[in-house]
Amino acid sequence: MLKKISLAEQAYDELVKNIITGVYAAGTMLQEERIAAEFGISRTPVREALQKLAAEGLVEQLPRRGFRAALPEEDALDELFECRSILETAALERAIDHIPPEEIAILQKKISELSEETETTRHLLLEADEEMHDLLTNYCGNRYLNNLIRQFRLKTAPLRNYRNCGTTPAAELAAERLAILNALQQKETAHAAGLLKEHIQRGRSSEPKA
Repeated sequence: MLKKISLAEQAYDELVKNIITGVYAAGTMLQEERIAAEFGISRTPVREALQKLAAEGLVEQLPRRGFRAALPEEDALDELFECRSILETAALERAIDHIPPEEIAILQKKISELSEETETTRHLLLEADEEMHDLLTNYCGNRYLNNLIRQFRLKTAPLRNYRNCGTTPAAELAAERLAILNALQQKETAHAAGLLKEHIQRGRSSEPKA
């Protein structure tokens, strides 16, 4: 059964889009009451979304002042995604012989069934993407590498979410992830690593607009 997208998740998506596209420029104060009125919802889901973005680093929470948009510099974003690519391809190379084939098959089936172009489908595809990356970290056999990757994934989450909920067709997003899973299933290490690197860099490809 498809899950209903909460108001907090919808507010999160809108805030990410507005920050990355420059509607809320870096340094803009993000007032809960004004945003709630703009989105036509209560302040509670707006606050939840802002707190999530503060944990991810796309907004700053200022003592007694609320939240402020804080999009990192271009060079910093490039370096962030480069580090994530290096770490995750290393995890893939360590994990590929240890991931149970049945876990890959379950995820392949789940993604294959997400072909209908809806907002809910896109969120489910993003959840499936998280599960795919979890396979690599859970079976890489190195707890420190696992923890580092999770930190970098958290910091890149807003840009990844922006791409997932943007204009890229859901079918294209699904095919991209299935290609990685198929290479993992066939234990094609070099091919899987190359696809994974491209997949991670595409999360960076949605350039912020002035």
